[in-house]
Amino acid sequence: MYRFKSFDSAVCGDSMSALEVIVNTWMEEERPRIRHFTQAVRGEHILLSFVYEDTQELEKRVAAHTQQGIQVQRFFDEDYVEERPTTPRIPATPPPQH
Repeated sequence: MYRFKSFDSAVCGDSMSALEVIVNTWMEEERPRIRHFTQAVRGEHILLSFVYEDTQELEKRVAAHTQQGIQVQRFFDEDYVEERPTTPRIPATPPPQH
């Protein structure tokens, strides 16, 4: 299941090092699989927003299915490799912006 989490620099007095500690602590404790990230300015403050997959919840569901003998397909492999386009009409890298 996807979740949303945001961090506001106003909470830590706009100290970037304090905000970094808060975000890193959350990442180390929760070990989220981040699917989308944005950074925005809100007045004088920085707002960091994450859409993430709760890996602990996912692991619990996989374990429960495994115990019940249900095979679970892995849709998001850790070793996912982005494939190159197969048609020459689609460039492998976008053209440079001028």
